[in-house]
Amino acid sequence: MTDPSVKVSVVIPIYNQEHYLRACLDSLLKQTFTSFEVLAVNDGSTDASAAIVQEYERRDPRFHLIDKPNGGVSSARNTGIAHACGQWIGFIDPDDYVAADYLQVLYDAATSSDDLPDIVMSTCIACDGASKNRQHFFPEPFTACTPREKKPLYHQLLDGSFQQSKGFVTAIGVPWGKLYLHSFITANNLHFDSQLTRMEDNLFNIQAFHDARRIMYLDYAGYYYRVSDLLSHTYSGILQGTYHHAINECGSLLEAYGLLDDEDLYRAWNTEQVNLYFQELKSAIAQAPPRWGSVHRAAVQCRRALEGRMRRIDNHALARGARIQYAALTNPMVNSAVTGILWLKRYVH
Repeated sequence: MTDPSVKVSVVIPIYNQEHYLRACLDSLLKQTFTSFEVLAVNDGSTDASAAIVQEYERRDPRFHLIDKPNGGVSSARNTGIAHACGQWIGFIDPDDYVAADYLQVLYDAATSSDDLPDIVMSTCIACDGASKNRQHFFPEPFTACTPREKKPLYHQLLDGSFQQSKGFVTAIGVPWGKLYLHSFITANNLHFDSQLTRMEDNLFNIQAFHDARRIMYLDYAGYYYRVSDLLSHTYSGILQGTYHHAINECGSLLEAYGLLDDEDLYRAWNTEQVNLYFQELKSAIAQAPPRWGSVHRAAVQCRRALEGRMRRIDNHALARGARIQYAALTNPMVNSAVTGILWLKRYVH
């Protein structure tokens, strides 16, 4: 149930983020826009995250701690949605932070006319240590209402490089950097799939973009996105099959919405699937014992396990780079050759 005195509900899903959380919450304390609530959803943290939120609860009545058993980021975001009282709902990750005018800029854009958009989106500043890189998801601001106008959104969801400059680090599929009209989320029963550990953000936004009557994109970067941990990420978290359920769900949505009838989106989707499956091959190689025989066996097993899925790929629709990846996933000789190259890069000095 919405509360007229709360214009924006900020949902923060938290799991063991004691090192970054204060910076995130401090940035919300500094907001020039004041009519908001913070729903800090503690997803079973085992560090001091909950205690930190409690400090802010005592300092400011707009901050609220919601404790729940660990269920993953999707479950935490859904819990935040269920507790939200604001007219608008936004998401912030606990290791990120926002500029002092962040909520004001998004809210002003959202309410700039009587014809309220369902979603207002912005871009970010990517932070890697002391380096800060201003991102532009799209070259110019725009408003999208029709399927043709929404096509760039879908395209970037499937191909993060679409319309982005060199050096981009993320894309429009993220849930943060946006305000969603609360009534729009409720009317369309939008939620994050708690069964997914990958691509849950993109799936949420594919549905949201499809259902939205009006979407606004601002080339405003008031969200500070930390990428250091992402860049140091290893393949240990990419297990065989990690992406499979998400790929199935994404493919079903794209089919249901008729998006694969578009040649550009069809090509982007086939290329994206091959890229994800190739990450599985790289993961299998990275996690095998560092002996050629073990690495080679792991690569062969991965290729064989993916045979059924690779038969669903239209290799004629692939971008050039993806054709090499496709060959590595389907052709035994290319599989061995690519495995050898990756093994030499990783293990031979």
